[in-house]
Amino acid sequence: MNRHWLNLRKITSILFFCLALSFKAQVLLPGTESAFETQYNFNPDVIKRKGIKKITFDIIDKKDFEVAVDKNLVETYEFNNDGFITRFYFTTIVKTNEKHVTHYGKKGKTSSHVELDYVFDTISTTYFYKGKNLILKRFHDGNNYYESRYYRYDKQGNLTKELRFKETNNSNKKSVFILGNQVLLSEDSFQYQKYGAFQIKRICLNNENRSYKEQIINLDSLGRTKNMNEVYTAASWIVQKHQFVYGKDGLLKAEFEGNASTPVLMKNIYEYDENHELYVEKQFKNDLLLREINYVNDKSNHLLNSFIIRDPAVKSLRIVKLKYDFTSFGASAD
Repeated sequence: MNRHWLNLRKITSILFFCLALSFKAQVLLPGTESAFETQYNFNPDVIKRKGIKKITFDIIDKKDFEVAVDKNLVETYEFNNDGFITRFYFTTIVKTNEKHVTHYGKKGKTSSHVELDYVFDTISTTYFYKGKNLILKRFHDGNNYYESRYYRYDKQGNLTKELRFKETNNSNKKSVFILGNQVLLSEDSFQYQKYGAFQIKRICLNNENRSYKEQIINLDSLGRTKNMNEVYTAASWIVQKHQFVYGKDGLLKAEFEGNASTPVLMKNIYEYDENHELYVEKQFKNDLLLREINYVNDKSNHLLNSFIIRDPAVKSLRIVKLKYDFTSFGASAD
C-alpha cells in the first residue's frame, strides 16, 4: 500500500468524521479546551444549520426533600450567522431582601410568612471575530469594570498573541461601549515547533519575551488532541497533563492531572445514546463524583431540551431548560 493511498484514506476518514459531527443535532458538545472549565462548548455547525440566533437557559435550583426554588436565574447566549457565540450574559443575585407578609383572616385572626425578594446584576461577555478567528473577548461585571482580551493569529490560524486589558467605557449607557483608556494587565505570546505530523511544541512567552511554559501536544490521525504535557520554566517540578479518549460518537473521557498545589486528578466521562447524542456526563475529582449531568433531547426537533446537574455533595439539583430563538431562514426541526 503506497503513501498516496494512505494519505487518501486519512483525508477520507477526516472528512467522514467531520461530516458525521456536522449532522449531529447536539447543541452542546464536550470539547478538549472547555472540558474542565465552567463555559459551555456550543456546536457551531448545528447553530448555523438550524438558524439559531439565541438560546436562553431557564435555571431552577432544588435541594433534596425541598420544594424547587425559582429565583428567575437565566443565562442567554447569542450567535452570529456562522454559528459562533457573540454575546453571553446572565443574572446573578447580589442581594436578598426579606419581606414579612401579614394575612388577615376571619374574626381578626392574622398569620404571617417571609417572602424573599432578590436583587440582580447582569454580567456579560461579548465576542468579536475576523473570519472564524476570535479576535476580541470583552467582559463586563455589570457595574463599571471592563476587561478585554485581544487575540492575534498566524497564517495557519495558530494563536500567536493574547493581550489582556482593563478598559473604561466613556458611554453613559451600559448597553453601548465607547472605549476610553486601556491599562495593560498581561501580554502572552506563543511560538510553535512541529515535530512530524502528530506532535506540536508550543512555547508560551511573557511580556518580556521570556519563556514561562512549554507544552507538548500529541494529535491523533484526525488531528484531535490525544494528550498535552505542560512544564513551567521557573518551577520545573510543576507538571500538568491532559489526556483525551475518543470513540465513534466523539469525546469519551477527559483527564487533567496537576501538582501546582496539592496533587489533583480531574476526570470527565461522557456517554452517548443510541442516536449518538450525549446523554450523561460525570465529573470526578480524585475519583470522587462531583457532578452528574443528564441531557434530555426533544424528539420533535432533535435539539437539546434540558439538562439536569446533580451535585451529590450538597444533595441538590440544578434544572436547566433551553429556549431557542431562530432566524427567519432557520428551521426548528429538520
